[in-house]
Amino acid sequence: MGLTWGGEDLSADLGAEANRDESGAYTDPYRLARSLTLFGAAAAGVDAVDSVFTNFRDMAGLEAECRAARRDGFVAKMAIHPAQVPVINEAFTPSPEAVERAQAVIEAFRNNPGAGVVGVNGEMLDRPHLLRAERLLRRAGL
Repeated sequence: MGLTWGGEDLSADLGAEANRDESGAYTDPYRLARSLTLFGAAAAGVDAVDSVFTNFRDMAGLEAECRAARRDGFVAKMAIHPAQVPVINEAFTPSPEAVERAQAVIEAFRNNPGAGVVGVNGEMLDRPHLLRAERLLRRAGL
């Protein structure tokens, strides 16, 4: 299960002229809706899925928006055109380096049962880091 939002639908419901500014970034009402979707999905314990990127010819823009969505906590993005699917899949598939780091974090906690904080490559990590690592491995199917 997951939760998503529709920037295009919301702009129509609000009677807005546009949902993005001149630079292509969402304006305040849509940034708020996007954030609330992310928070709502986390509260419900379901996946957060980002809205579509309507410029189906701008693969660089799509990739940048996917990476920003992944950074923020979204685990997928809706596609408006089949050509977007490979870009979306690549952006949301954890890299081998990210998988390796997540495994190292989990291993450090496994090797130190009951520890509230562990060190990995000179960085102090606590429970939120462990939860993020576990979530990444689930997304990777591991």
